[in-house]
Amino acid sequence: MNTHLITAFFNASVPRGPFLIKQRTTRVTVRLRKALRAILTRGLGFVAIIAVLLSTQAQAIDKWEYKLDLDYGIRSDQLNWNIAGTLAGTGPNVISELSWNNVGFHEARLGFRFIGDDTWYLKGYTSQAWGFTGTNQDSDYNGDNRTLEYSRSVADSDRSSAEDFSIAIGQQIRIDNRIGITPLVGFSSHRQNFTMTNGQQTVCNASGTPNSCNNGLGPIAGLNTTFSTHWRGPWLGLDLRMAAAKRWTTYAELEYHYSYYDAEANWNLRSDLKHPKSQGQTARGEGTHIGLGMSYALATPNSFFNVGLKQTQYSTRAGVHNFYLANGTVASQRLNGVNWQSSTLTVGITSQY
Repeated sequence: MNTHLITAFFNASVPRGPFLIKQRTTRVTVRLRKALRAILTRGLGFVAIIAVLLSTQAQAIDKWEYKLDLDYGIRSDQLNWNIAGTLAGTGPNVISELSWNNVGFHEARLGFRFIGDDTWYLKGYTSQAWGFTGTNQDSDYNGDNRTLEYSRSVADSDRSSAEDFSIAIGQQIRIDNRIGITPLVGFSSHRQNFTMTNGQQTVCNASGTPNSCNNGLGPIAGLNTTFSTHWRGPWLGLDLRMAAAKRWTTYAELEYHYSYYDAEANWNLRSDLKHPKSQGQTARGEGTHIGLGMSYALATPNSFFNVGLKQTQYSTRAGVHNFYLANGTVASQRLNGVNWQSSTLTVGITSQY
C-alpha cells in the first residue's frame, strides 16, 4: 500500500508561500486536515457497502484488481435561481433572483475502482470542499422580465462548502487489451452550502410600487445568510479508457443524471420568517457530467500520477418555493428554475493493489 505517496501528495497540496498571510495559511491547513479525515472516514463506509454488494458475486470472480485514487482539486461553482410573485407564475414572472458566482473551492476527493476478472467494474468517490472566494447577488423586481428593479444587494460567499458522493457498477468491454469501454448505472448525491456575508445594498428604491426598499444604501450589518442545496438521483454513463503510450493512459467519463432537488435557506436578518429554516425549494431536474484526463505510470510499482478536468451541469424544471413565516403560515410561489455549474481541475495519485 503506497501510503508514502499519498502522504507526500497531501502535504504538497497544502497552500504555502509568501502570497498568503500566515493566518489564512493556518486556517486552510486545518480545514484540509479535517476534510481528509472526513473523506477517509467515508472511505471506511465504502468498504462496508462494497462488501455487502459483492459478497455473493465475489465468489464467482477469480481475480480482483483494486485501485484507490486520492485527488486535490481547484473547483469553481455557479448557482442561480429565480421565483415568480405567485404560485401561478405571475405578479411579476420574476420577482426575485439570486446568483452565486465564481465560488472557488479547495477539494479533497477519495475514489476507488474495483475490477473483477477484467470485466466487472465498480467505482465510486466521496469528496469534501471548502470555499475561499466567491460573490452573491440578490435582486428584486416589480415588473415582468426583470424590469423595475427596486432592490439589489451583493455579498461575499467565501465561507461556502460542498460535499459529493457517487457509486456505480457496470461491465467492462475490453478491446485489444488497450481500450476499455464500460457502460455504468449509478447513484450520486451533491450538496452545497452557499453563504452570504459582508453584504452591501447597491440599489434601493424607497418609492417602488407595489414593493419598495427600506434598507438604504451601504453595508448590511450582521448579514450571515446560508442557502443549502441537495441534488441526488440515479444516472447512466460510460467510462472510456485507452492506453495511449508506454506509460500514459487517457480516460473520459460521460454521465447523464436524473435529479431530485431541494434546498433551504436561513435569512438571518428577516424577522418575519422562521429560523433556522426560512424558506424551502423542491423541484426535479437533470444534469450531465463530463470528465477528461490522463494517467502516468510512475517508477514506483503500481503507482500513477493523474491530471483531469471535470465539468458538471444541472438544471431543474419549474418547482415550488416556500416561505416559512414567523406566524406559522407558509407562503408558496413558483420556482421558475435552478441552474448549477461546477468545473474542477484535479491532480492526484492512484495506488493499485
